[in-house]
Amino acid sequence: MSDELNALLVSLIRPQVSDIFVTSGKRPCFRRNGEIVTSGELAPVSASAVDAWRDSVLDDVLRAEYLTSGGADAAVNLNGRRCRVNFMSTLNGPALVLRPISEGGVLDFEKLGLPAKALEKLCAKTRGIVFCAGGTGSGKTTTMNAMINFINRHYKRHILTLEDPIEYLHEDHLSLVNQRELRNGDFGAAMRNAVRENPDVIVLGEMRDAGSVRAALNAALTGHLVLTTVHCTDCVALTERLLGFFGEEERRRIAADLALSLEAVIAQRMLPGVSGGMVPAVELMLGTPTVRKHVEQCAFDALAIALADGGGNGMIALNSSLFALVNSDQVRRQTALDASDDPEELELRFSGIRRGSTKAGAESVLQRVLDLNINDLFHSAVKMKASDVVLSHNMPPLMRINGEMRAVDLPPLSTGDIRRLLFSVIDKRRRAVFEERRELDFSLSVPVKMGDKEKLCRFRLNTFFQRGTPALVARVLDDTIPPPDALGIPSVMLDLVRKRQGLILVTGPTGSGKSTTLASLLDFVNHRLRSHIITIEDPIEFVYANDCSVIEQREVHADTLSFAGALRAALRQAPDIIMVGEMRDPETIAAALTAAETGHLVLGTIHTNSAAQTVDRVIDSFPQNMQNQIRQQFAGSLLAVVSQRLLRRADGQGRVAAFEIMVATTAIRALIRDCRGHQIEATMETGWGDGMQTMRRALEELVKSGAVTEEEANTLTDVRHQTSGASGSSGQRCLG
Repeated sequence: MSDELNALLVSLIRPQVSDIFVTSGKRPCFRRNGEIVTSGELAPVSASAVDAWRDSVLDDVLRAEYLTSGGADAAVNLNGRRCRVNFMSTLNGPALVLRPISEGGVLDFEKLGLPAKALEKLCAKTRGIVFCAGGTGSGKTTTMNAMINFINRHYKRHILTLEDPIEYLHEDHLSLVNQRELRNGDFGAAMRNAVRENPDVIVLGEMRDAGSVRAALNAALTGHLVLTTVHCTDCVALTERLLGFFGEEERRRIAADLALSLEAVIAQRMLPGVSGGMVPAVELMLGTPTVRKHVEQCAFDALAIALADGGGNGMIALNSSLFALVNSDQVRRQTALDASDDPEELELRFSGIRRGSTKAGAESVLQRVLDLNINDLFHSAVKMKASDVVLSHNMPPLMRINGEMRAVDLPPLSTGDIRRLLFSVIDKRRRAVFEERRELDFSLSVPVKMGDKEKLCRFRLNTFFQRGTPALVARVLDDTIPPPDALGIPSVMLDLVRKRQGLILVTGPTGSGKSTTLASLLDFVNHRLRSHIITIEDPIEFVYANDCSVIEQREVHADTLSFAGALRAALRQAPDIIMVGEMRDPETIAAALTAAETGHLVLGTIHTNSAAQTVDRVIDSFPQNMQNQIRQQFAGSLLAVVSQRLLRRADGQGRVAAFEIMVATTAIRALIRDCRGHQIEATMETGWGDGMQTMRRALEELVKSGAVTEEEANTLTDVRHQTSGASGSSGQRCLG
């Protein structure tokens, strides 16, 4: 009987067959290209046949183990082909699973569909640890053995493998390869002994427990290259799992050792290919300084961000790998979506919108939600020259055109509609932030077809909760930076941006055109002066093409963690001009003042209604005991405050800006130092010769030129009367 089963097993060892399953009373079956295949031509195998063949394979020790535990592992040679076999007892009776062991010398990175260049660089390492992760049948052991084969054929090293059981056989080429099969599965003890055998490369078949983790890290830190596998689905989860073996106190030390020794984590999944066979989707996280820092701090969310943003460093996110496989027609789109941990993000990428800032490799986004497609809304907004798109509960989508809100001819949106539309343009990490903080800022780049050409249009989005339901506002960002004369920017501002140091603030409410004014001023400098300009924005709104100047744009949360931190770092980056997208808090304001004092021209924005109110806002942002110092700094570094508003043109064709300008003359500086903010507007009235202009005068000029109607100007004048009356409040408190 054992001979008949032996012959059956030999006949089933075929190309593309990875496992053979024999259960007593059932027809034998096998796994081919990842799928279970049952042949009606094969007769069920009897329990006595399985028992007889098992007894012929196992020695006395393993027979006793099987009788005691109901299972045993062994290696067997079938017609010259080495195989590993697991025997087990089941409800149906005795059973076995047999896996043919292949020759490791045939494994090739490119033929396996693996990132060859990245893995070749890892094979060149002489110390550290490389993890191959994945579920059962994911090909992680094959990847690890392909690395062994590459090292064996290209480097003169001593390679020692510790496996349970051996899955690939390796003959010596340039390297000496010793393969050891462990019957007791104690990888930790085997690792400790292996170090004394002076190997250059140690291959640990599987990292299963705290003991094997300690031993592997110790070997990696003492001059060995360690290759090992872990049953885990992705790179970040692997680090969490390894550190989860340990208690809190030891975990900190293990995290530090892992950070020091980590070279890479390769996580993969096998997917059915379009042309048959299985194709690996590979996620690759490299041990860059940023990754090692996050590992040491157990900052797993930050680690996920570093992996997602690490394309420039050679890292590969899972969705990037899946996207590439679909684009190259290796796997079907639905197969990739099923394999993804974040199918919504992958679906977006397939559709062509790009998420985030303008850096290369930025993520892409878009998704159909029922009958409403957010891409269509963005297309319509661009073609209708809208400035904003608003999605709110129980309302149809709204667009702001020439300053007026207009409803789109669509049904009112439910909470579910808005949530699905919103979640189609943010990934899982941002969703978690949104749910926790109840608001979120980000940007998108969307391809919009304009005639025969496709144009990449950018949007700044803010999403938030109102009355317990999500809402979204998208600002359309014009990729064309208008010149100063097109915006009506006064010439005094063009003179001020030529200054070598000082602070220029552009103020106004949301939607008043502050960002456009700053962009126009910076682009004016870019085309005329040889300067090094650093912008700090949240998010990036206009993209500059370097001309005479070099402009570096940093986005908060994508390129830096905060405005204040980026400002402090900018002082060490040798800029001539620093642009701060928004001065939101005392820390940022203080850093901007310091930069302006130390030889830099700083441009920034603040949400205030007038120049005088801006002075109060800056100083009142600080505690009482700091205000006198801030007042002196502010007065000494200020060049100008520009407060602006947008008004509808008289002809209905768009909007025009009205500018209030306060130039920091000697008189203005004295008023700021002496806490006499209530006198600022009167001084501006008489400061025409210095380039100053009150909002009242700006409105009068616009009405006189016919740009706006008197009624439109009066709507702003009424508001200004209210705010100007309150602008001296801090001055009165200070004098008192």
